[in-house]
Amino acid sequence: MENVAGYRRILIATDFSPSSEAALKQAVWIARRSGAQLVLAHALPDLLGVVHSASADAKLDLLYGEGEKFQREVSKTSLARMRRMVADLGATDLDIRYETLIGKPYVEIPYAVQQQGYDLVVAGTRGYGPFTRFFIGSTAKRLIRHCPCSVWVVKAEHVGPPKAVLAATDFSEVSRRAVLQGLWVAQQVSAEFHLVHVIESLEIPDEVLDKFSEGKAFRQKVAEEARLNFEQFIESLNVDLAKIQVHQTTATPWEEIGRLAMELNIDLIAIGTIGRSGIRGMLLGNTAEKILETCDSSILTVKPVDSVSPIS
Repeated sequence: MENVAGYRRILIATDFSPSSEAALKQAVWIARRSGAQLVLAHALPDLLGVVHSASADAKLDLLYGEGEKFQREVSKTSLARMRRMVADLGATDLDIRYETLIGKPYVEIPYAVQQQGYDLVVAGTRGYGPFTRFFIGSTAKRLIRHCPCSVWVVKAEHVGPPKAVLAATDFSEVSRRAVLQGLWVAQQVSAEFHLVHVIESLEIPDEVLDKFSEGKAFRQKVAEEARLNFEQFIESLNVDLAKIQVHQTTATPWEEIGRLAMELNIDLIAIGTIGRSGIRGMLLGNTAEKILETCDSSILTVKPVDSVSPIS
């Protein structure tokens, strides 16, 4: 197997909600396994409100000075809360830094990734009902789209060492990276590891294809070619095949991945976020986002090595 030594620098997004507390707990677990440096970041999206609540001296410093006094004052409250979160988790022994960002999280966090070279962002969301998923998950979905690094979206129901990991592949290089990162996570705790390839359903219904011998032959040819490619992909991973449970089906990818995740009680789904087109910067986040919305598992989305964020 290729050398995947975990993560070096991890950025955790917090808004002090229970969801972000779960994200911090998950990041602490990852850091203990990989020795990564952690940066806990709180983004203040309401700049106008922040300015209004600042002291007169801080406002003057913002308008006429270097802004350092304003920044220190704004950061003071969030810094105290972040330190308290870390202390409550008993994680003060780890290498943790703190950042207060001013601006919308889905803009400031990808920008920080570009500037500081983080290789993983961890954020929280909740897995209850469709409305809550849509509302709470909006920032998480934007992070999946905009961050040029891997993003681990934590569902509180699946926080901590995973018992079962599912990785999806379409044989692309980015899906290979996702599989390897999912494997690394599973190996840390000897978790079950499932690997799935979904042959995307044709628009033509099965009952129509079955009426024509050519249709049956075509479907069989597609399935056989996918099986051979899948076998080659698995062999290229260079891992003990006895530790991988393999699944290949024909379906709509996000629906099948979600179905498998529920059936197998999956804690973490690892998936690449650029599809077969290979167009630089064109994120096909639909599958990952649909899984995020419809599945209660946590999700690890992985980008290509040369991924570029649309946030400048």
